[in-house]
Amino acid sequence: MNRTQEVVDRILAGEVLAAARLMRELDDGRPEAREILKEIDHHYLNDLAFFREHNPSSENITRYLFERLAQRLNTENRWLCRVSAWESADACATFICE
Repeated sequence: MNRTQEVVDRILAGEVLAAARLMRELDDGRPEAREILKEIDHHYLNDLAFFREHNPSSENITRYLFERLAQRLNTENRWLCRVSAWESADACATFICE
């Protein structure tokens, strides 16, 4: 599976609506994810500052995606909890916030 076929899952947490006990997701983050994926898709990862210090493993690519998405998506009422980058139908790396 090439990079353009990879799937990136994002899990956002948000304000709990007390009466309904539902999570309000203000934005699913798809435009941001597409922009960030363009940064790494069909590029030599070692040219990016992050990967000069970190091996471009699946785990570190997922960490990179998490950190970049969190910069764009996190607000006072919403934050990124987890990112999974799927390499194939049955293999993925997941980064979970602490």
